[in-house]
Amino acid sequence: MTRKRVMVIDDDSVMLLMMKTQLEVLYDVITFSSGAEALAELERSTRLPNLILLDIGMKNMDGYEVLGRLKASDKLKMIPVVFLTGMTDEVSECRGLEMDVVDYLKKPVAGKVLFARVQHYIELYSDMENKGKLDESLMNSIPEPLTERELETARLMAEFRSDREICDILHISMPYAKKLVSGVKEKLGLEKRGDIRRYLV
Repeated sequence: MTRKRVMVIDDDSVMLLMMKTQLEVLYDVITFSSGAEALAELERSTRLPNLILLDIGMKNMDGYEVLGRLKASDKLKMIPVVFLTGMTDEVSECRGLEMDVVDYLKKPVAGKVLFARVQHYIELYSDMENKGKLDESLMNSIPEPLTERELETARLMAEFRSDREICDILHISMPYAKKLVSGVKEKLGLEKRGDIRRYLV
């Protein structure tokens, strides 16, 4: 079986080596110290990574610009991106979430946390390649029924849509989308979003 691939983009050589050492036990890991070099490699590559770990505070081209270019490319826009950052302010975090980054990892990242997060997101987004359909007959067996809006949200979660995609498809705000996702998780007894696979046909 082909190993999943992780790309790490960070201009900190020590951080690059640490993450490569941690992750290459289970994944093929490719590293770049420059956003421009990483983008060039992605555009010519025939085998894209399953996940990108992207530092925000790089020189010349920061993480926001790299993410913007990824999202502007039809070839690259579906690759999930996790930001690596030393920034802790709410404005920086919201800016990334609005650009559809899937998560933030605060630097320095503990090895076990890094491995667990990477494993979680690779499993979650690998499921997107085989999007599921909600088994709505199972919805009748839960103690507290989903509202119509929650059912719409659950259908999108079954397709492994992001919060941003749920916002756009349902034409609702991000806070409301997060509230709906939380409600679905609570009523279906889901610890994490990927657990919705238990309710797929």
